[in-house]
Amino acid sequence: MKYFISYTTRDKIISLDFLTSVNDMFSEYGEVYIDLLHNNSINKQQRVFEELEKCDEIILIETESVFKSDWVKIEIEKAKELQKTIRKFTYAELIQKVNKGINNKRMKVIC
Repeated sequence: MKYFISYTTRDKIISLDFLTSVNDMFSEYGEVYIDLLHNNSINKQQRVFEELEKCDEIILIETESVFKSDWVKIEIEKAKELQKTIRKFTYAELIQKVNKGINNKRMKVIC
């Protein structure tokens, strides 16, 4: 399983430490792509689209500003075009899951 993590850093609660914890948690179940952690490409925008095409599921981290982010909107629309599964977690849910571990059967599919 390959996961693409979609988020915005407009909300200051999305920190490098938090994203690293999310990466570690989902890495137990497959490959993970988090732009802030993994995108060392020269053409960063192209890399995002390539990773979206390669992934099996998009994990959307829902925060107050997530749907105000143009990039998140682009990622979600592209994921829908590619007929990818999108699973939404609030920040609070992920903090709990980071602390307890993840249960795939409880993930909520939004598209």
